[in-house]
Amino acid sequence: MAGIDHDAILKKARADLMLSTARGDADVFLWEHSCRVAESARCIAKLPEVAARNPDETAVFVAALYHDAGWAVRCRQSEIDRMEMLLSPTTEAACEHAAILLEKSLAALLPPDTLERALRAVRLRLDRAASLVEAEIVAEAENLDEFGIVPLWTAIRRGLLDGKGVQAVLDSWRRKQEYQFWSARLHDSFRFAATRDLARRRLDSMERLMQALDEQQAGRDIVAAFELRGAPAAACDDH
Repeated sequence: MAGIDHDAILKKARADLMLSTARGDADVFLWEHSCRVAESARCIAKLPEVAARNPDETAVFVAALYHDAGWAVRCRQSEIDRMEMLLSPTTEAACEHAAILLEKSLAALLPPDTLERALRAVRLRLDRAASLVEAEIVAEAENLDEFGIVPLWTAIRRGLLDGKGVQAVLDSWRRKQEYQFWSARLHDSFRFAATRDLARRRLDSMERLMQALDEQQAGRDIVAAFELRGAPAAACDDH
């Protein structure tokens, strides 16, 4: 990104993507997600099979930062509650909102060709048929962010919004396993072998965490630790 004011870009993006809570505190949920996806996209762009296609790395990074900015736009327009961000599938309309905000905020900071590629990457990232390498990279990075332990925080926010607890997270995980959801996602969501392999490793780490969560939620670990295997089930057990 030589010759481009990286700090100014990050400052603008942070202002666009950081929202305020009712108390006036910063809600970093969307900002952290965007930074993770941007860093993943930056790394994916350097994979040999991807780098050979000469992606504009600045366009990749900027598009990844703003790929979900449509959520911030909708929130500021009071179309959704702040806690609803990222809890439902992104639409083409949301991608358009994101592109408009990106152009408004960064047009003065980017070369015209880079800006145009970044805008196209944001608008096309949901299009599986798109051949724009920058859009492919952003989509790959976004899909990767749905694998592993970090997405558990999204599940927790969804539970808080719906008034549900730990058991709802576990039940959702079990249903996805039963219907081979993750196997299908691994097969369909990734274009590049390296990202698919990393997603698989992240999925393994998530499975281990969910097994531990299930054990602790049910109290099986304390029963085993205290050798109370003959103890009756807890009176509040409503699973």
